[in-house]
Formats: sequence, structure tokens, C-alpha cells
Amino acid sequence: MADKGIPKRVKFLFGGSAGMLATCFVQPLDVVKNRLQLSGEGGAPRLYNSSFDAIRAIHVKEGLNGLFAGLSAGLLRQATYTTTRLGIYTSLLERVRARFVSLLF
Repeated sequence: MADKGIPKRVKFLFGGSAGMLATCFVQPLDVVKNRLQLSGEGGAPRLYNSSFDAIRAIHVKEGLNGLFAGLSAGLLRQATYTTTRLGIYTSLLERVRARFVSLLF
């Protein structure tokens, strides 16, 4: 019996899940980065002295949810873009390998 490998829908699911999980870990760092970049813009005083100060201040003022602001948009992007990109990539990679590996060996 020939092994057909992982079904395409599972590849798409794994790709999207990986992207969404990565977004959940990176989102707080992205929020801090954006806040630091905008702090002091236009002649306003700087709000944060360091990344750790920004994390503390955001947590105190907005709670833990403040560090995950914008997460829904990031997850939506990953659910659509990354799912499609990684799913298509793995499918195409298998086709190329199947075609060209047989030519090499």
C-alpha cells in the first residue's frame, strides 16, 4: 500500500496554526516596540525609558490585555495569509521534489 503522506488540508491547518501561535508569542513584543517608537514623537516627552519600563507601564495602565492589543488583526492575517502561503509552499515543494529527484537519481 502506497503512503500518500499528509493530506493537503492538514498542511494548510498546520501552517496557519504555526503562524497564529507565533503571533500570540510575538504580539506583546510588537506592542512594546510600537509604543517605544511612538513615544516622544512630535516633541512630546518620552513615556518609557526602556522595554521593561514600557511592559510595566502598559501592564499597570491597561492590564495584561494591553500587551495583546491588536492581536485579533494579527491572528486574522495569519489565518489567511500564512495558512495559504505555507500550505501552497509545502504542496509545491513536494511536487518539485517528486519531479526532479527522479531526474537526479
